[in-house]
Amino acid sequence: MMAKELYEGRLKIYGGWREIGGNCVVVEDGDRKIVFDNGIRFQVLKRVYGGRITPLGPLEMQRLGVIPDAEVYEDADALYISHGHLDHVGLLYEVPHDVKIVVPSKRIFDATIFEWYGNSNTWLSYVKPRGYAEVVDAEELREDEHGVVAVPVSHSAYPAYAYIYQGRDFVLFYSGDLRLEPLSRGLVKGLEESLQRLGIDRVDVAVLEGTNFSRGVENFPITAGVFRELMTSALSQYELVAVSIDPLDLEMFHAVVELSKISGREVVVASERLLWAVEELGERDASAVALLSEMGAVAATRYVSLEELLRDGGGYVVVAEPVALLEMLRKLRLWRGEVDLVGSLAVLTDPEPKEAVREVEEEVVARWLSMFGFQIYRLRLSGHYHPQNFSELVRILNPKELVPIHTEDPAYMVKLLKKVREKISR
Repeated sequence: MMAKELYEGRLKIYGGWREIGGNCVVVEDGDRKIVFDNGIRFQVLKRVYGGRITPLGPLEMQRLGVIPDAEVYEDADALYISHGHLDHVGLLYEVPHDVKIVVPSKRIFDATIFEWYGNSNTWLSYVKPRGYAEVVDAEELREDEHGVVAVPVSHSAYPAYAYIYQGRDFVLFYSGDLRLEPLSRGLVKGLEESLQRLGIDRVDVAVLEGTNFSRGVENFPITAGVFRELMTSALSQYELVAVSIDPLDLEMFHAVVELSKISGREVVVASERLLWAVEELGERDASAVALLSEMGAVAATRYVSLEELLRDGGGYVVVAEPVALLEMLRKLRLWRGEVDLVGSLAVLTDPEPKEAVREVEEEVVARWLSMFGFQIYRLRLSGHYHPQNFSELVRILNPKELVPIHTEDPAYMVKLLKKVREKISR
C-alpha cells in the first residue's frame, strides 16, 4: 500500500487521503512509531466487492488496498483507535500481537462492535482482535508512555477521541472524526475546554478531517440545534414516533430521551444493539427508558408491549436501529394482519452515509414504513463539524500546518485556512 509522505517521511498517510474514511496515519519520530486508526477504505471496498463477490479474507483486502497491510505496523509501538466506526477501527485481528491496541473504551467495544461482528461468518469477524492481543483503554487528558494524549470529542459513535502527540520537537493533533456542537450536552467535554486543561493553545501540525467539505454530499447535514427543534415539533404533532438511530450513537440516543421526557413521552427501546446505551444512560437515570417486552429475556425496570404502543402511540417514542425497527413492524403485521399507523412518524437518521457497511438500505426501510402508514422524516445529523465551524476550529487549534484528511476536497480546506488566517491577522 502506497503512503502519502509528509514532513520528510515523519508523517505517512496510508488511508484517508483525498477520500472519506479508511483513516490510517503513521507518525515516525526518532525511535517512536505511532499509528492512528486502522480503517477500512469503503470507497475501495465498494469498487471491488458487491453482491455475491465478497472478500476472501484479510490478505486479499490488504493486497487490494482495502485495509492497511503489514508494513504499517513494522516496529510500531501502538495503534490508537479514535472511535468505533469501521472506517477507523478496521480489522483488528490483523494487527500484529506485539503492537498494543488503544481504544476509547474496551468495555463498550466488547459490548458493541466486538460482540456484533465477532461471531460473524463473514470477513467482518476480523473486526475483533485476537484473544491474546493487548487491548487497553485510552488515557483521557493524560500523556501516556508514547507521548499521546486522548482528547474527548463529540461524534456519532461514543466514546470518541482526538489524539495529541507530544513529539520531540513538534506537537501533532489528529482529529479522528469530530463535531464542535455536541448533540447531548453533559456527555462530552468541549474540545476547547479540554485543550485549555492541557495548557495547549497551538499545535504544529493538525491532521484534520474534512468530511463535510466533500463534493457531492447529498442531503447536507443539519445542526444539533435544528435537530432538537424539528424533533420537538414532531413530538408535539404526531401519534407514535419511531426513531431509527445508529446503535453506536449514544449522544443521539441521550438527546431523544431528553426531548421525549420534556414532551411527556416515554422512550421504548426495541433493539438489542442499543442495550449497551440503555445501561450507560441507566447510570445517570435508571428510569429514563423502558424496553419492548417482545425483545425477550432482558433485564429492565419496565417493559412496554407492542399492544400498548398501538393503543397509546402518542405517549411513546420507539427507538431502534434500522434492522430491528423494520423487523418489529413486520412481525406485528404478521400477528395482527393489517396495522394502521396513519398519523405516526418515522425519523430516519443516517449520520455517516459513506462510512459504513450497509445492513439494510434506507430506501427499503422507508418503503416498508410507508406501507404501514408512517410519515417519513430524514434527518441527517452528521458526526462531523460543518464548514462554517472551520474558522472556530482553526482558532482553537491555531495550527502552523494543516493536513486535510477524510475528505474528497483537501484543496478547499487549505484555501479556506489561508482566508481564516488573513481574517484573524487583521
